[in-house]
Amino acid sequence: MTQGKKPVCFIVGIGPGGSPKWLTHAAEEAIKSSDIILAWDWSLRPVKDLVAGKTLFFQETKNYLQKEKEAAERARQTGETVAVLRVGDPCVSSSLSQVLGVFFDFDVRIVPLAGAAQFAAARAQICLDESVLISFHDGREDIKERKLKFMVDAFGIGRHLVALTNETQVPRQTAAYLLDHGLPADTPVLICEYMTMEDEKLYPTTLGAVRDTEYRLTSVMVVKNPGGALPRT
Repeated sequence: MTQGKKPVCFIVGIGPGGSPKWLTHAAEEAIKSSDIILAWDWSLRPVKDLVAGKTLFFQETKNYLQKEKEAAERARQTGETVAVLRVGDPCVSSSLSQVLGVFFDFDVRIVPLAGAAQFAAARAQICLDESVLISFHDGREDIKERKLKFMVDAFGIGRHLVALTNETQVPRQTAAYLLDHGLPADTPVLICEYMTMEDEKLYPTTLGAVRDTEYRLTSVMVVKNPGGALPRT
């Protein structure tokens, strides 16, 4: 590293699916100007032509944190620029705090891009400003109950709910909790799978039906608020 000058680390959103058409010019420029690419398999798919010839640190479940540390250490030694690729928007459920911790002494520049939550809101035709976004991607069991209670409270003051689900909290489990805590069974829901990809699937349904249905583990679940708080009991 050149004394007094920090190496640059771009944290780049590449969109929710595997298509390069959602990349912004800013994302493309950040990747092109980088020497080192840190990425998972899925995040490489839409940028294959942009990363050819660059040094790649390939992340897998068994080594993802170690690869982050190795990429950071190389850049510290060489002064090279790093691009950390993240599916969707890096500021939404992409372990941003962890990446910032590893690259704490870099000139970090975040390049945002629409993620699955924004696309799901578009499909459901709701305004994110009138919604709350809840992610279960971190898998933290110790705060899951607090997140679910927050969803109930938010719906109670008229908010739509946008939930990023995974194997720790699948849509039917979320629906069961919401129903048990007072939300009506006929509350409209949109389940979104494979957002922006060729096999994208949308399921307009109700909260009661979601409780009895299996969906893809990493679906986006939109619970639409008909327009008011829950009735008093």
